[in-house]
Amino acid sequence: MQDFPESPISRLERAVQYLLLLALFCVPFSTWLTNVFAGMCLLCFVGALATSAPMRAAARTPPALLAIGLLALLALGASWSIGQHGDIVSALKKYSRLLVLPVAVATSMRDRAMPARALAAFLGGAAVLATSNYLVWHDLMPSSSLGWWRIGDAKDAFSFKNHITIGILLSFATVVSALGATYVQGARARAACLVAGVLFSVPIIFLNQGRTGYVTLFVGMVVLFLLRVRFTVLRTIFGVGAIVLLFVGFYAISNNFKARTDDLITEVRTDQKRSPNGLRMSYLRAGLGVVAANPIMGLGTGSFAEVYAPTARRDWPEDKLAETRHQPHSEFLLIAAQLGLTGLLLYFAMLGSLLRPALAARSFHADALVLLWAIYVVSSSFNSLLWDVTEAYWFLLLAGSLYVSARFSRQAPQPAAGA
Repeated sequence: MQDFPESPISRLERAVQYLLLLALFCVPFSTWLTNVFAGMCLLCFVGALATSAPMRAAARTPPALLAIGLLALLALGASWSIGQHGDIVSALKKYSRLLVLPVAVATSMRDRAMPARALAAFLGGAAVLATSNYLVWHDLMPSSSLGWWRIGDAKDAFSFKNHITIGILLSFATVVSALGATYVQGARARAACLVAGVLFSVPIIFLNQGRTGYVTLFVGMVVLFLLRVRFTVLRTIFGVGAIVLLFVGFYAISNNFKARTDDLITEVRTDQKRSPNGLRMSYLRAGLGVVAANPIMGLGTGSFAEVYAPTARRDWPEDKLAETRHQPHSEFLLIAAQLGLTGLLLYFAMLGSLLRPALAARSFHADALVLLWAIYVVSSSFNSLLWDVTEAYWFLLLAGSLYVSARFSRQAPQPAAGA
């Protein structure tokens, strides 16, 4: 595999590194700070590209080029969009975050210590998020009179982010901490990793009311088991069965887990339109109708609000849902509705290019990338993660950094835990 020649890293490139790490640290708890640091990072990166030939070479990797290609197609999609001008501009602003993927890849290519630093920066921010949830639970979290952050209460102890986002971010933090316990040496280090995993997981199961977190934590634990335990049919059956029993236990002892799960079962059985599940099903029907009618190129960038408006006006005439629903709670469906199967294939190609080296290497960072990818893809099936600011930065910055570590992993495969 082609490597890149070593050369001194300029001050401008160092600035890109520090700003990227600051952005990743802020992702779990501050949208404003994340945007500031990511924006400054992009500006410095442009300067670094102009002055550093090695940086330009490092940026020419499949994930980076595919991300730029997808953004270019989204920009082109504005030319045939049926969306309102404001919706198109808003969509392009959101998808411009794809530019941070080349930044993360190129920066990590230039300094192979970056993947470890990037993961540590995110986990530090996740610790801030989890701690704030505990503070809310104990009624110790200060509120913001200016509305800079939101907090819940003891029954629903969320803070900074919504339930969906908290569940996704802390699920990844939980399973990557458990992954670390299978790689580190020494009982104390393993215990520290496991304690961190428990502390990250408690808000998902007991403190918050987000069902997405239950799903992503389950998926992450299953993928972790498959990655780190030598495969046999019997082991797999017993291992997955044990994880299922663990979640049955969560259902039995967590009031939030039980209430939210029961609510979903009721919504599905009664087919309630005015429920989270009913809304998602109406988004699904509207989006699939667009894809069926316009399968090749879709209806253009930022078009979903116009697509969904007839359904909203028919089913909720007294609400403003028709004017506010810009995404269908599925990134795959949103891309397909805007860009058709052409855009969806390009999006899948980008995701596949990120995962490919992680499947060929066995290392901590390669396995962390698999966990990140699995949680992101599963969540994207019923949430628009690339559309949402926090989840987009979380995935693109971390995936770009971990991709480099997986791609250039030279260490021999390590024995699986429990082998």
